[in-house]
Amino acid sequence: MSEFAKRFQQVLGIRISPCYDALLTHHNEQLSADPLAEPGWIPGVGNADFAIGTTQTFREMFPQFSRHWLIIGMEGKRTIEKINEQIDIYVALDVRDDSIHLVDSLGKAWKEADHFRDWLAHKLARALWERTHDSHLFVIGDKTEAVIRTLREQLVAWHRQGVVDVEGMLILHRDDQGRLSLQHAQYSGLKETAGSIAGLLVGSLLFHPVLGAVLGTVTGAAAAGRRFSLSHVGIDDEFVKQLACAVLPGMWALVVVLRHAKVKDMMETLRKSGGTVLVTSLSKRGEERLRAALASPGSDPRG
Repeated sequence: MSEFAKRFQQVLGIRISPCYDALLTHHNEQLSADPLAEPGWIPGVGNADFAIGTTQTFREMFPQFSRHWLIIGMEGKRTIEKINEQIDIYVALDVRDDSIHLVDSLGKAWKEADHFRDWLAHKLARALWERTHDSHLFVIGDKTEAVIRTLREQLVAWHRQGVVDVEGMLILHRDDQGRLSLQHAQYSGLKETAGSIAGLLVGSLLFHPVLGAVLGTVTGAAAAGRRFSLSHVGIDDEFVKQLACAVLPGMWALVVVLRHAKVKDMMETLRKSGGTVLVTSLSKRGEERLRAALASPGSDPRG
């Protein structure tokens, strides 16, 4: 029996499964003691201290809480509409069959997955994916220029405060005649030249073959006039189609590239502006290909 297995047995009277034991043995130091506020390597999964302490708290708060359940992480929050308040959602492991359940801070529970192994595989895949996709492109579309410019000011303030890491930012406008223009946000500390990744991404999207007939002619710093397929740099066609719909005549859009962003939280924050919010990711290798493709007129992004 491992040291972790002995500890859970002694403190909680629970015999943990080999799968969960293996996770702690190999990754406990990379897991978080507060997985919602300070996510560790595997999103939402807490370390052994978190699991023991939170399980003890649940047992004290809810007498009916199963003695076979172990709180191993946090899934996020949900809003109770009647009182308009958010409550925490926790992840519980049933040690009898290794099934996964979600339970809120009021004690209400529901099943999430049949087996811990399958649930963890999804979490691990996401963690590994995020390690290789650290840039995210957000596009926020709205009919009102004021909304877009106010949101830009907010993101700049967050960047200066260290809340977000803005790699680049652009304002896009399509007039009633279908003409597109790009405006770089003029702030020190941000990469606003045509060579920034924001400029490269927007330029590539606007000159994508699928968008050529839809989006029309672009003017501005990123209008390099080069065309190539984006599938080879990790941007799927669905995002491209959504972008076309978000930049209809008369629309304004804010295009932001963030590094190391908490995508789910950022999506929720940006949606509060009332505009349409799109997001896609770009792998490090894909970003390199994109830079190379736009740097050389005759180059092929497929490498």
